[in-house]
Amino acid sequence: MDSLTFQIARCQHWLTQHALPRWQKAQSNQNGIFAEGLLSDGQEFSDSLLRFRVQPRQVYVFAHATELNLINGRNQVLAAIEQGFAHFGSPSTGYRFALCKSNDSENEAINLYEQAFALLGFAWHYKLAADESALASMEAIYQYISTHLWDTEQSGFFLTEGNAVNKGQNPHMHLFEALMVSYEHTDNPIWLERATQIYQLFQTHFIQSDHLAEFFQADFSLDVETGTHIDPGHHYEWIWLLSHYQKLTSVEVQKTIDVLFHFAQQYGHNNNGLVKDEIYANGKPLRSTSRLWCQTEYLKACIALWERDPSETRRAAVSQAVEHIFVHYLNPALPGLWVDQVDSTGQPLNEHSPASSFYHLFLAFSELLRIANKD
Repeated sequence: MDSLTFQIARCQHWLTQHALPRWQKAQSNQNGIFAEGLLSDGQEFSDSLLRFRVQPRQVYVFAHATELNLINGRNQVLAAIEQGFAHFGSPSTGYRFALCKSNDSENEAINLYEQAFALLGFAWHYKLAADESALASMEAIYQYISTHLWDTEQSGFFLTEGNAVNKGQNPHMHLFEALMVSYEHTDNPIWLERATQIYQLFQTHFIQSDHLAEFFQADFSLDVETGTHIDPGHHYEWIWLLSHYQKLTSVEVQKTIDVLFHFAQQYGHNNNGLVKDEIYANGKPLRSTSRLWCQTEYLKACIALWERDPSETRRAAVSQAVEHIFVHYLNPALPGLWVDQVDSTGQPLNEHSPASSFYHLFLAFSELLRIANKD
């Protein structure tokens, strides 16, 4: 068995034998809400803060896992959609950031980020259940953000309803992803047209001459305080998304991918090979810690690059990316859990497992399973 075949089998085993069964239990039967996370001993986080983003992300995980016959997660998906989501809002009123015992105004905020994941969740609900109500929810979410978050003067979506100042690359990126999934699951070209609108914002505003910017003011000038703060992980996430967009549209994205890859490779890794959390636009380190999600996005980028231009070097990069995830994040944790962040030497900083990271892991590992069938 060669290295990549071994790594793919290892990921499938970890998902089916450990992670999916463990996290399937981490949903309340009373209200359909998924746990915010599991502590390093396997106990649930306290429920003083429950972020909405966890709910559609877990819907994605269990819907996709069910489609791939890795587990039967249908009941979890339906409980979340039919009961859990409603605790946070609705497609036509927006979904709030979080439920919190301290009732902080930030938790009441209606952000683009959460609505993007709500769209992703309903798109996967539709894929799983072919329920027409999911289509209505998807359209209602899009109409809500178009009405309440779109900047009619300078285009793009604001980060938060009621804030006509700040825009961010990251929520647009997740909306781009959700729109492409919506297109794939419905075959309705309106979703691809909407995705193309985000692609155009990316080309016009988010990508700079040599890197991807994150934080903007309303006119897409860089944010005064944080405009030079850069996420290497998002460079890799966009490489995968742009490759996917090219598959759907035949739009050539190679030049942009080259820019993203060059910058992230040059400045975005620690000496141990792990992707850094944050750097400055000039390449200097800002946070040399390494969260798990940055590594899963690097893995997805390696897969996309290998598919675009197959070579032994690129195939080996895929195997190495999986190896790093196991060595630093999965192996030190209980089976089915993960360490969420390590320092620049690879020592654990956060040994607990936020549920929000499972979406990143599952998506990356599902890409491995997809190429296994082609390899």
